[in-house]
Order: sequence, then structure tokens, then C-alpha cells
Amino acid sequence: MIESWEEYRIINESLENLVNNSNAIPKVKNALNYIISAGGKRTRPIIVLLAGKLCGGSYEDVINAAMAVELIHTASLAHDDVIDRGTTRRNVKTLHIEYDLSVAILVGDWLISKSVELTSVYGEEVVKEFSHVGMMMSEGEVLDVFSTKEKFDEKDYFRCIENKTASLFAYSAKNACRIVSDDKKAEMKLFDYGRNLGIAYQMVDDLIEYLEIFDDKSSELESRTLPMIYEEKYGYEEAISKTMGLIKEHSAKSVNSLDYFEDSAEKEKLLYMVDYMTENQIRNYVRRNKPKIEIF
Repeated sequence: MIESWEEYRIINESLENLVNNSNAIPKVKNALNYIISAGGKRTRPIIVLLAGKLCGGSYEDVINAAMAVELIHTASLAHDDVIDRGTTRRNVKTLHIEYDLSVAILVGDWLISKSVELTSVYGEEVVKEFSHVGMMMSEGEVLDVFSTKEKFDEKDYFRCIENKTASLFAYSAKNACRIVSDDKKAEMKLFDYGRNLGIAYQMVDDLIEYLEIFDDKSSELESRTLPMIYEEKYGYEEAISKTMGLIKEHSAKSVNSLDYFEDSAEKEKLLYMVDYMTENQIRNYVRRNKPKIEIF
């Protein structure tokens, strides 16, 4: 459904224009076209646009922030695929397989640099916070990489996903508000919205992989995730049940954080995003691949 939204169109057109208008050398430009045209839900930048408008701004006010969020996310995917030795993502070859290992790493660096440049129009504080998120994402990835090599329990898992995934959602929604409004409470409510959504979303991703029904990503290495930790303690069925319980808990917290805002089209879309990115995603995968598993 979000593919029909105005916000989805705005993000895709902006990404296309960014690449087409770039002065990057041909090898970099070709790789940029490849990784960006591979698609994606564009959930993070859409949330930025909606949060900015919810707080009284326009899409034009926050488009640079939305683009920056998508670019740093795309960079993280390119680098993650190198680390994980991934061969496909979204049913297409990963960047380092299609082109070259060095190109994938360096294009990821290019994307990160461009994302920081895009945020520079908002001033020092936004740039500092955005850069901080980049560091948090890197630290989260380090925790993830070593999750199968060192002791990694439930506490470590949540620290990992807070940094690796939730931080970008949280600060993106918060900064979208900061750019257009002085309402500090609104900033924190949107931070809570993004943080809890990011946590729930990552648990969904990990649960789907645990159920072996995530069929658009292939890699040689495996992370240690919450369902695995719970299975060792409680068994297979309880691992699924406990993980689903936490997904619902954080989804509810994300939804409740929007109670602060008056009803609007933007609020309705932000609420829809929670179900779209969490329980609906699991529901669809289970129906297609594991109809005998009872999750709901």
C-alpha cells in the first residue's frame, strides 16, 4: 500500500535525481544506480516526511533529512552484505557480487559522506546527532558480528538492535520534528515512536529468519538473535511466543506515543506504518510459507 503513497513517490524521485545529478565518476555512479534501483520499502525516509509534516512543516523542509536517512541506511546494507558475505538481497545480487568488494565498501563510504552533506543545511546540532547515529549503527553492527563468537545474551541482543536499527528510526523521527518545530515534547514522543518501532521491526526480521521463511536475503554467516536465545532457554514454541509478545509490546508503545498529536492524515499513516512493518509482515510470511504455525 505505501507504494501508492505520495511520500513514496517523492523519495524515489529524489533518489533518482540525486544519482542523475551527481558528479561522481562513472564506476561510482553505476554502482549507485544499481544499489538504489534495487528498491526497498523506503520506510525510514517516509517516516521523516510524515513526522516533519505532523509537526507543522512541509515535505520540502525535511526532504534533505529524509534523503540522508535513506542514504546512510543504504550504505549500511552495502557494508552489512560484505560483512555477512551476502549474495542476494531483495532477490537481486548484492553490490559486491555484482561489481566488486572494494566498490561496495567505497560506495558505502560515498553514501555516508553524502548523507552528512545533506544534513548540513540544518545546522550543527542536527549534523552532530546524525553523525552520532552513524556511530551507534556501526557499534551495533560490531556487536552483531561478534554475537556468534562471544557470550551474547538477551541484554546484549537488545543493546545491539537499539544501536544497529532502532537508533536511526528514533533520531530520524525526532530530528524531522526539530527541524520544523520548537516543541520538545513532540520531539521526544516521535523519538519514542521511532525507537519502539525500530526495536519491534528488528525483532520481526529476526523472527522471520528464525522461521526460515525470509526468502529475499541470502548470506553465509548468521547472527545470534532473540528467538535463538529463547529457544535455548524455553524451547522452540515458547521462543516464538515470547518474541511475538515483545513485538506486540513495542508496537503498542510506538502507537501510544502518537496520542500526543491531533488526528491528521500524517498521523494515520504513521500509525499504519507500525502494523505494516511488524505484525502484518509476519502474518503475510506465515500465511505464504508456514500456515501451520500459530503466531496470532
